[in-house]
Amino acid sequence: MKRSIVGPLAVMVVSAAALCIAAYAGEVREFAAQFVDGQQATTVEPANGGQPIYQGTVFVPADVNILEVTISATGDLLNGGTPVPNSLWLNCQVDGTNCNTGRNSADNSVSGWVPVLSLSAAAQIPETSATPAVATDNNIHYSWCVPIKKNSGPNGLSHSVQLSMASGDGTDTVHIEQVQVRVGGVNMRGPNSANACKPAPAPTPVPLS
Repeated sequence: MKRSIVGPLAVMVVSAAALCIAAYAGEVREFAAQFVDGQQATTVEPANGGQPIYQGTVFVPADVNILEVTISATGDLLNGGTPVPNSLWLNCQVDGTNCNTGRNSADNSVSGWVPVLSLSAAAQIPETSATPAVATDNNIHYSWCVPIKKNSGPNGLSHSVQLSMASGDGTDTVHIEQVQVRVGGVNMRGPNSANACKPAPAPTPVPLS
């Protein structure tokens, strides 16, 4: 009786293909999972460097070529408890270099800075002594990617990470609190190197009807 070998061959082919795909899959490794106590506030604008709200050091294996930095927090634009039209901006730096290496979010924005909260005064709730817990706290979640390589010297695997906040108008106070920071990394090479923290191709515009 003849035995079919199609089944085992098909399994072998699928398994080989799966192994090839897995070889190009970058496993994300986490190097920092921290929180920042208390509320951070500033009136400094992006053009003047803002105010650092997180500074950390991560030790990254030499094969990792992309870092991913994520912040989760709440923030508001209340100036002394009073709503004012303003915006809250964030900046990420790794080893003193801006994480955001692509185009600015707006033509007139400061390089490396991104607005994460922008509201008119009417869109906010004033904070009063009678209800001090009532305020316009808004969820903030943002991630950056940044290419890295081993630094020179005996501490070549050490990388500094800094997050800063800024007030859009440079006059009124902006606040951020409940800050959670995650720093991870991945080895993204081979066929996926074109996806390694590089601009994505522009999608085809949908024709206007």
